[in-house]
Amino acid sequence: MRAFTITMSSLLVLVVAINGLAAWDGRRHDRRLQALASGLRPGQAMIVSRELDDRRLQRVRLRVIPRPAVVAFGSSRVMPLAGAALGLGPGQFYNAAVSAASVEDHIAFWQLLKQGDRVPDIAIFSIDHWALAQSQEQVRWLALADLVRAFLDGAGGASGWGGAPVQTLTYEWARFKELFSYTVLRASVADLERALRGRSRRGREVLESLRRDVVAEDRVGDRRAVRADGSLIYDRAYADQGPEQVRQEAVRFVQAGARGLAEFRVDRERLARLELLWRDMRARGVELIVYLPPYHPAAWALIRAEPRAAAALADSAAAVAALAARSGARFRDASDPESIPCGPEQFYDGDHARVACLRAIIEGLLAAPRPGGGGPQATAPGRLAAR
Repeated sequence: MRAFTITMSSLLVLVVAINGLAAWDGRRHDRRLQALASGLRPGQAMIVSRELDDRRLQRVRLRVIPRPAVVAFGSSRVMPLAGAALGLGPGQFYNAAVSAASVEDHIAFWQLLKQGDRVPDIAIFSIDHWALAQSQEQVRWLALADLVRAFLDGAGGASGWGGAPVQTLTYEWARFKELFSYTVLRASVADLERALRGRSRRGREVLESLRRDVVAEDRVGDRRAVRADGSLIYDRAYADQGPEQVRQEAVRFVQAGARGLAEFRVDRERLARLELLWRDMRARGVELIVYLPPYHPAAWALIRAEPRAAAALADSAAAVAALAARSGARFRDASDPESIPCGPEQFYDGDHARVACLRAIIEGLLAAPRPGGGGPQATAPGRLAAR
């Protein structure tokens, strides 16, 4: 028993040491990264890989961009949306989406916008069902936990939802648990392996990309890149998949569980945090545009045929719709691609729509009557460009 205790204690110390070292190394590069990121200009793009540490990049970019009129929040499902697609000029739009985004990511980026006096006129939210799921493990946002805590310190007590000290302790505990997390450990070990092999760690990848791989947008070619407005250019191998290959990807997406639809239950605490965020935005005069993103027609047909999956999406849509109504946001459940309409050719895979489809959703929302009354508005390009 003693030998077992010693072994387990030693392993625990090793896990904490590896995760702690990875966290320290990441913070060490932030200052240099910020200086380089400020040099990314409109018309330029940064060549990246699929392992891009996009939260670190967003944290840096949101401190140096000019104040945008419109900001998009969401996951990879809204990443391709660029300002040009909405008729906006350079500097008027910024895409603050990150992969596997959680409510806490949106809170952190909003906090950065406020701190830098960059509050936009319009905030576009693409809300995934799994971002509000109890069963979904969400740890990536912990890299931004200081910003989340700062927001809750200010908004939690004023809103009446919990007390700021309680929320602060909750997030401190979450950050502490990250040191013992197996999920975090796997990423830390991968970083250590890259370092031992003489490669860049994930955080350094952003640093090195900004230093060596910033090119004009028309020179991106078949590579993956991030524009100066935060939007993503997919690599050609992914973007140019044929219709049948995309359909097969859509089917596999649902067969693999469609991000936990069958086990979905609304996380009321996370929903409450989203309400805090939207109330704070509305208090500062930000107009909210909210939608649930669409699925490929083949994926949607399979989801609708599975009662538990269909019920999960209905529960998610109802929760977000009710919150949008309370917050005075324009809302649309665009899960059904035919409601837009967006055909199979408008998708990269089972749940990632192309820019033309995203634009149609946003145009429709901006043309609809305001919540609580009012006449229809102009379509997206004209209205947004006027701002």
